[in-house]
Amino acid sequence: MYKILNSFLVIVCLISFCLAVYASSGEIDASVVVSKVIDGDTFDAASGERIRLADVDAPEYGEYGYYEAKDFLTSLIDGELVYLDIDDVYGQDKYGRWICVVYVEYNSTHYINVNKALLVEDVAVIKNYDNEFNPYTWTLYVHKEAIPEFPSATILALFLLSTLTATILFQKKRKTKACANTICGPSE
Repeated sequence: MYKILNSFLVIVCLISFCLAVYASSGEIDASVVVSKVIDGDTFDAASGERIRLADVDAPEYGEYGYYEAKDFLTSLIDGELVYLDIDDVYGQDKYGRWICVVYVEYNSTHYINVNKALLVEDVAVIKNYDNEFNPYTWTLYVHKEAIPEFPSATILALFLLSTLTATILFQKKRKTKACANTICGPSE
């Protein structure tokens, strides 16, 4: 019985680890329709939120390259449904903008990482802020299956399951030790 439970616990832990690694490629926390592009790294959603693309910095108004960055971002997302991986560390910046890696549909199997597209097009530079993202690991095209929607619930469920299993194992081992030190009858 203990070998089966131990094996089950090991399998659950391995699955949890694999899902955590899988989910680290990103997640879709929300989707919005883009109503207005503000500049090369900021846009407004039709629902009223302002979104700041994480870890990229495009020129500000009046700076060289401003229009190129804004026009490129506009060509990618204006009026489009986009998918947001919202920063799990801070969520919003000091201006109340949601910090996100943004994805837009490329075809039936892939998204384009909009943040990475700005870097590839050379209209923005990496500015690696303190958040959950690592712009050095981004790829331009991301398979849709590699970015699950809301994976945290799955990982949480597996974590709770493995914790429950570990608790049961611990209690059974403790009961076995207690029975070894005393005379125990059959359990009810």
